Amino acid sequence: MPKLTILLFLFSCNTKLYAQNDILVLKKGDRTVQYFYKDSYISFQLNNKEWLKGIINKIENDSFYFTKVMVRYYTMGSDTTYVGGYHFAVTDILSLPKRGVQIDFTDERFSITRNGGHQHWYWIKSGWLFRALGIGYATLNVVNGIIVKDFTNLGSKLGIAAGAVLVGVVLKHSYQLTHRRSKNYHLEIIKVSGNNRVLQ
Repeated sequence: MPKLTILLFLFSCNTKLYAQNDILVLKKGDRTVQYFYKDSYISFQLNNKEWLKGIINKIENDSFYFTKVMVRYYTMGSDTTYVGGYHFAVTDILSLPKRGVQIDFTDERFSITRNGGHQHWYWIKSGWLFRALGIGYATLNVVNGIIVKDFTNLGSKLGIAAGAVLVGVVLKHSYQLTHRRSKNYHLEIIKVSGNNRVLQ
């Protein structure tokens, strides 16, 4: 077979494969935040607030096919179950976790890992550290006052502790672990063939 024919054949195969690799993109305005393609793992929350985690099997104009991946951990190891056949429209997705936020399968459902996954500065951003320090500081001063029988400065110290806890509570309610589909964030499927469709 002539070299030119071989090259044309390989180019044709490569073009067909490339054309099938459409991309699901999460954008904030015009800026790309995250992207997913065929065979990549994705975690997302549906409009009914249910979390899912698995593999994208195929991406179409306004939807994708999906296989749910459930990993159950035991003392002696783990067991992975794959359930395919899911088909979701892009508009079915309510939110996606931010980078570093883990979604795990526990108690027979998917949920955000409570320790924050691999979020940088999670303990500070979520306010956990301020709440823990405030409660600890208050407990220490009350116990110390009981032991030495001196509550002279207890009021001001409890005020400091309450302030730390309040900061922690405010941070907890303002800290978001997800990108929620809204006027700021939208999902877009990029067709490698050039026909893009944006879904708000």
